[in-house]
Amino acid sequence: MTSLVTESSLTAATRNANFSEARSLLRLAAPIAAIALVSMGMSVTDAAMVALLFGADALAAVAVGSDLYSILYYFGVGIISGLAPFYTAAVVRADADAQIRLQRIGKVCVMLIAALLVPIVWSSPDWLRPMGIEPALLEHGRGYTQAMAVTLVPMLGVVLYRTMLTAAERPRVFLCVTLAMLPLNAAFNYFLMMGAGPMPGLGVAGAGVSSLLVATAILVVLAIIGRVKTRTSNPIQFDWSELFAVVRVGLPIGITAVAEVGVYLGATIYAATLGAADAAAHVLVLRVAGVAYAIPMALLQASMVRMARAETLADPALQHAVTRSSIFLGLGSGFLLFAGLAAVADPLSTAFLGADQIGAAAGLAAGLLLLLGVIELFESPCLAAAGILRGRKDTRAPMLFTIAGNWVIGAPLGIYLCEFQQMGITGVWTGLLVGMAVTTLLTLARLVQTVARPQMPMPRFSRMRRAA
Repeated sequence: MTSLVTESSLTAATRNANFSEARSLLRLAAPIAAIALVSMGMSVTDAAMVALLFGADALAAVAVGSDLYSILYYFGVGIISGLAPFYTAAVVRADADAQIRLQRIGKVCVMLIAALLVPIVWSSPDWLRPMGIEPALLEHGRGYTQAMAVTLVPMLGVVLYRTMLTAAERPRVFLCVTLAMLPLNAAFNYFLMMGAGPMPGLGVAGAGVSSLLVATAILVVLAIIGRVKTRTSNPIQFDWSELFAVVRVGLPIGITAVAEVGVYLGATIYAATLGAADAAAHVLVLRVAGVAYAIPMALLQASMVRMARAETLADPALQHAVTRSSIFLGLGSGFLLFAGLAAVADPLSTAFLGADQIGAAAGLAAGLLLLLGVIELFESPCLAAAGILRGRKDTRAPMLFTIAGNWVIGAPLGIYLCEFQQMGITGVWTGLLVGMAVTTLLTLARLVQTVARPQMPMPRFSRMRRAA
């Protein structure tokens, strides 16, 4: 009888721990998802205002620079994200010196990444010309593209502070700042593109300059909010070993981001060769996918931070609670996204693509939205598992799984189904679905392996500090 009571008490305690951790994950993930949606709203505002004020050709010119900027931006974001588990550990230990040291490391990362990426974006109208993109289009968007190249600098700084605030479980601060900047972005867009009083309009380049001003304003506010105060009188030395450790964790995340974004950008370019109906259906579903992606990505970041906290505390019970709760929420959010996409597939497709000239695309889009729903069934638990692994500083294996799923399996299979099985754009998305399923299975298998073998190798600088 005593053993039964004890077992029942342990089960209840485990259930309560899981429920408590799930609430913590949701409290952290909700504002992160909102931040992603607000940031997306700023991009949509830019595109809508350019199209409204200057027409479709201007929008196409802006899109070239915007897509290149996005790929490189996400690469930089991934590298900076490597700071998160280290910064979370410093916050858990209430080590202000370590927080300041890591903040300086983050700033060095921002400068190094910007020095690499800014020239690439700035010169892109020249080196993209041999790739077959219309020269007039590149010249039309040159001012916007070069403004966005400079915008990379403050935006990477914004990412640094966002990463630190999220690692400290304070994402609501960043959300409030971003919300305040949304109307400012629209106002800057209008005045800079059209001009006001003696100030001449900059045309489509004004949208890029607006992004630069807004990003700089956000960075200044976050730099004030994110200051770390310390009472120590000893100088805080810059630790190059920590910088290398952060890059070792962050670089695979950056490559993973490029592999994820790149396969969908490649699918967009490929879809443009398949005809108007296929291209229109693909673009609509891709926009919906961007909105849906905010939810599993928010769960990934929340899981990473919570697991980093559990690792720092060396609390096996908390580690198991984070793992179970994250996967449960990943499965739950995947089913909710699938149900939501299945419900809106027909009405959404008809609303956007039901006109006579592109009516054939509506049926295609409805089927693609259902495929996207199935993709979310796999993607949500996959990203939750990836977040747990990132919290344990395990990022190289998930990177390889993403590359294998998207580029070794998904993309070739999609082209095969499209070209040889005559499935069109549906074949491309079927390939993406199979690639995501493979990535998910491999990532979950890696997670099971690390749970069974919980002691991950510590970074060299951590071993040195602990020995000291």
